Amino acid sequence: MEITVSALESYRDKTFTVADSDARIRRDDDLAEYRTYGAGDVLPPGAAAGDFVRIARGSAVTVTSVRILPTGSKSVTVFADVATAAGVRIGWTSVRNLGGRFLGETLGTIPPEPGAGRFGPNAAWSGGTYLGQITLVRILGTGEEIEYIAESTAAPLVAMITAAAKDGISVSINSGFRTYGEQKFLHDGFVAGRPGFNRAAKPGSSNHQNGIAFDISVSGGAGNPTYDWLARQATAHGFLRTVRGEPWHWEYLPVEAAAARAAGRHGRPGIP
Repeated sequence: MEITVSALESYRDKTFTVADSDARIRRDDDLAEYRTYGAGDVLPPGAAAGDFVRIARGSAVTVTSVRILPTGSKSVTVFADVATAAGVRIGWTSVRNLGGRFLGETLGTIPPEPGAGRFGPNAAWSGGTYLGQITLVRILGTGEEIEYIAESTAAPLVAMITAAAKDGISVSINSGFRTYGEQKFLHDGFVAGRPGFNRAAKPGSSNHQNGIAFDISVSGGAGNPTYDWLARQATAHGFLRTVRGEPWHWEYLPVEAAAARAAGRHGRPGIP
């Protein structure tokens, strides 16, 4: 499947609506600081010199570039350089000010590092076998954390997220591609019975490690709007449920998904 720029940086061909009534513009040289009107600026109605520069709620904007600043072990703040629909630059603002808060937007690729090995950050595994290095794509996931997906799954995943959004449904990722070390951490926590650790496969054997598996925020499964939408539509995009008892776990297996759809299922046989 051809990978397009929009699948790797999905925000580039979209128009966003400013949803926050206090959407402030940041300084170009320091995103931690807000821009204010100077004495020589042309002021909008009701503004005065020294006031924060804001974008009016309801404004339609495009995003020309993003910056990602870490704010925790996995959490980030993402800033967007926005312009008017006519292409006039406005400046940097937090994506939290935009409708949808940028959840599910892809944010560029991470190619393998030269000489990286089987336990490196881009190492793919399946069934206990090292498959080689893959290119990863950043995606803004649930909780405003950066998750990673395999480049080969970017286009179908973005297509599914986009289709869901048109139906008023938000599809956000809790977990995508995992490194060998991350999978080991999750498996060890599960085996030890530590609080907050769900069932996890042995390192090297999880499909999260070859890029086809995704944990999607569905808040308990059937009856949740996102889950119910996935149950109806995910197979049309090549995704299906594969793990009994894990309504959040979906995998990109287009041949198997097509067979499930033809049979009126959204998962493997025996999965409700």
